[in-house]
Order: sequence, then structure tokens, then C-alpha cells
Amino acid sequence: MQKSVRNRASKRFFPILASVLLSLLLPLPNAWPIYGGQESIANPIVVGLLQGQYATNSGCSGALVAPQIVFTAAHCLGGTASNFWVASPGSDLRDATTLRIQVESFLVPDGFSTTQFPYDNDFGIVILKAPFPNAKVVKIATIDQITNWVAQEADVLHVGYGCTALVDSPPCGKTSPIPFQLETQLRKTIPPQFASLKPNTFTVTKISVEKTICGGDSGSPLLKMVEGSWLYIGAQSSSNGAGCTKTCNDLCSATQGIPAANPTLMNQIQKYLVPSVPSATPTPQQSPSPISSMTTNPSSKKKITITCTKGKITKKITAVNPKCPIGYKKK
Repeated sequence: MQKSVRNRASKRFFPILASVLLSLLLPLPNAWPIYGGQESIANPIVVGLLQGQYATNSGCSGALVAPQIVFTAAHCLGGTASNFWVASPGSDLRDATTLRIQVESFLVPDGFSTTQFPYDNDFGIVILKAPFPNAKVVKIATIDQITNWVAQEADVLHVGYGCTALVDSPPCGKTSPIPFQLETQLRKTIPPQFASLKPNTFTVTKISVEKTICGGDSGSPLLKMVEGSWLYIGAQSSSNGAGCTKTCNDLCSATQGIPAANPTLMNQIQKYLVPSVPSATPTPQQSPSPISSMTTNPSSKKKITITCTKGKITKKITAVNPKCPIGYKKK
């Protein structure tokens, strides 16, 4: 009887053990925040917007476009500004020892509202209480540049801290503590879901179930490489069809709010967007030595004459600092 019990137990135990070992040996499926993207640790532009100084994940992403300025989606900005903190660009949010700077204030377009989706003119600006050291000013794409790239359906890059898995329906779960990036293209065809948005205030990018943006990627920067430098296009706003769901409708796309459509907001932060020019290191002023401080221009001193004798020979020497020749004595 005991033997048969042991046999039945072993038959149940070994398959479970085998499956556990197999799960440890086989690679786990990838779960990207920008789904289908690549890790982007140390990216110098992307930041996480944190609701607290020591938060370890973000609800929205943003772009550090100047040492004290972050661009994001307007729908990410609500409540008290000082409750928000921004982590160092490209950092692992689980590391609370990295520099975090508190938010001073928000700027959003006049009349912006979240009462109707998709959100119109969904672009916002965060002003920090202090600058991030060594941060560079990022150039902002103009309307003409964006129009040209849209016509070409040019390659662009999303970078953000988003959710980590596909879901049946929004919202997705906890966002990633590290940023990921996704290469995609601008779309010149505007899906009917976005027909209500005001023209020239947004861009549209292509997404799919395999490569898409997720919750938490709101506000993430859309960037374009031009002559070796990144230009900022816009902040992730909304999506239709995918957006980390397991299905994708026709013309599955994402939209971005753009600073080029908001000159009033941009004028308010122009002083922050001027690249800092390192001041020339002043030449150290050396203290004058006792000799140099007493030395003056010889031509400015009066010449004098002395008389020098050697036996019965007499010589007169005229100079600023006259001296008798060797063998002669001053009389």
C-alpha cells in the first residue's frame, strides 16, 4: 500500500519538477514597454515623470529638451506641480539615488481639455525648479520640417517608459522602470478616428501589435535624426487599435502633440532654450613680484652723471644707473 502511494506521488512530482526546470532553462518571452522595442538605458533625452521623489515607476514619459525644461503630453499634467519629480534622463527608476528634480510649474495650451478623446493639441511643458547638470538643448522641429517628413513618411524614433505586456483591453499594468525605444515611420494618411483633431497640431505614426506604444508611454518623445543630431517632433498623445492591446484596427496609428503648433507656450520658455556657451576661463592675475613692482620704464627716469678716477685719470659716466668701469673708483 505504502509503495503504491509513493509511486503515485512520484508520478505527480516528477512532471511538475520537469516543467519547473524547463521553464528555467528556456528563454522567457520578451515583454517590452514600447512593445517590440529595444532597451534605451542612458538615453540623454527621455525622462520619467514621477509622482513623488522616490517613486520607482512613472505614469508618463517626457523629453529633457533643455537643462530645466521637459516636454510631455498635456494630459499627463494635472494636480499640483510640486507633487511631480523628474528623474535623470535614461535612468533606471528603481535606483532612487539618481538625481531627481522637483517640478516648478506646468504650461498647457489655452482651452486644453480631456473631456473628449482623442485630445486636441495634447502638448505640455514642465519647468523644473533647478537644471539638470550637463544637459544639452535639443533642437525643435519646425512645421515646415514636419510637413516635409510626413510627406516622405520618414523614419522616426519613440523613446519611453511604458507598460510591459500586451493586454486584452486598456489600461495595461505597471510601467517599466527602464526606457525602451521603437523605430517607426510618420504616416501621411490620417485615420478617421483622428479626424476631429485640429490640422497641423499633431503628427501620426505607424504602429502595430508587434511594434506599438503602451500606457505610460504618453508624453514620450518622438525624435528624428538630422545631420547627427536628434530633433524633437512631439509628445505621444493617443493611439487607436493597438496601444498594447492584442488587436489592431485598420490604419493602426499613434498621435503626438507638437511644440511647433504652440508658439505662445514656446515664447514663454525661450530663455531656457538658449544653448549655454561656456564662458572663457579668465587668465589668472599674478601678484607682482617685488622686483617687477619696482621696475619702471628706464626712459622715464632722469639720467645722472658721476665722476670716476684711476690714478691721475678721470672719467665722467652719464646714465640712468651709472657705474664706474672696472679699476676706477667713484669720486
